[in-house]
Amino acid sequence: MKMRSNRILIAVTGIILLVLFSMYFIFPGILYKTIITRERSKAGLVQKSIDVGQWHIKYLEGGQGDVLLLLHGFGGDKDNWTRMARFLTPYFRVIAPDLPGFGESSRHFKAMYTYAAQVDRLHRFTGALGIGKFHLAGNSMGGAIAGTYAARHENELISLWLIAPAGIKSAQKSELHQRLESDEPNPLVVGSAKDYDRLMDFVFVKTPYIPGTIKRYFANQAIHHSPLNKIISRQIKADDDFTPLEESLQNSQMRTLILWGDSDRVLHVSGANVLASAMLNAKSIVMNEVGHVPMLEKPQASANIFINFLGKEK
Repeated sequence: MKMRSNRILIAVTGIILLVLFSMYFIFPGILYKTIITRERSKAGLVQKSIDVGQWHIKYLEGGQGDVLLLLHGFGGDKDNWTRMARFLTPYFRVIAPDLPGFGESSRHFKAMYTYAAQVDRLHRFTGALGIGKFHLAGNSMGGAIAGTYAARHENELISLWLIAPAGIKSAQKSELHQRLESDEPNPLVVGSAKDYDRLMDFVFVKTPYIPGTIKRYFANQAIHHSPLNKIISRQIKADDDFTPLEESLQNSQMRTLILWGDSDRVLHVSGANVLASAMLNAKSIVMNEVGHVPMLEKPQASANIFINFLGKEK
């Protein structure tokens, strides 16, 4: 009887090891979804979806209090906020959508993805969810969308949180801008596994450890989505109707926090002072030894800065 029990235990252990091996080496997407589900749970977030016109939008939601809407950057998705969200959900009802064209939301190759077009979709999204006044935050491309949203719908917002936002014309040229002007490849658009490694090095000061199989999964996803990402990048660059944030938010009294990393290679940190000087009720904070995505590189510190800015500390 004991020998039979041992054989059963060995067989079960073998099956478990085989499943883990398969997840790690053969089905990294399943492993990633397992990990990210756990991260969302720790943050108190659940995934939801809603149809807004022709767009099916996936989003994360959780927490309590005033709504805080979080907009990811170019090539990112809703889970760019998950690590930081765990420090925000005790204070806010956090909502983090996959912007149309990114993540698990609809991707239409013939659609327009300019900042103005995304603002219009975001406005319909908040209306469909029945959100009243809310806090709005965005990083990089998401920051430009958030700033443009504030310029058009300021009466809907409680506060604005811009994290290294794009769309500031009069800032110093960043390393990214200099590369693009020299017709070098855009490091934010991934076409190979090596491109993905370069992307990580470009946006972080201290690149976080990612297991090899998960990194390959991320790289493959980025490669798969690169055709549309290239289209979106060209549309944004060619948009002559866009008004830079320092102009559209000139003399705005919106309560605004501008957060930037001092080592940002994507968008020059001088943009923080440019935008803060244009607005009447803005505060800029520069984080030391941080790159382009503070919410990923230093999630707790970034969350605490915003919480303290609003005077919500316990």
